[in-house]
Amino acid sequence: MVDRKQLDDIIMKNDTSDWWQPELFVKNTKHLLPPELEILTDPPAEAENFNCFLYALGLHTNEDVLKETNGFIYDSFIKHLLSTGDLVKTDVPVDGDYIVYQDLVNYPDALTHVGVLNGDKVVSKWAWGPLVKHELWDVPAEYGDSVFYVKSVTPERALGLYEQHKTFNTKSPA
Repeated sequence: MVDRKQLDDIIMKNDTSDWWQPELFVKNTKHLLPPELEILTDPPAEAENFNCFLYALGLHTNEDVLKETNGFIYDSFIKHLLSTGDLVKTDVPVDGDYIVYQDLVNYPDALTHVGVLNGDKVVSKWAWGPLVKHELWDVPAEYGDSVFYVKSVTPERALGLYEQHKTFNTKSPA
């Protein structure tokens, strides 16, 4: 298992610029990451970048959604879909389902991160940084120590839900 606090420090280096700016990530950060993490893709250019929620929903390749959201689906949107039953928690996750991380101590009402189950691993987009394949708990400490699972939806269904509920895609108060 990787040192989760060390991952927090790596991400915060240079005020996070070394994390999400592609050329700085490759030059200053990628070599610092533990070998247990498989970097699937480096961070995209700023205009094409996206967060973990957009990735998990499969909307990260939709140019219209990327432009409209500026690359962000917020946890408020996911929480809304869970409250309406459009997204459903499960105790028996299967390949492709979502794993949702929470920091119940520091941010008890927030969903801090989401990934997609891929065999015995998780694939997730780390903030505006890289797309990473990792073990369940090989994530930054800031993502928290609690998880739950959600049944996945197709990207087409996610797009319909986004169009129907996009007014709920707002940044939660700090």
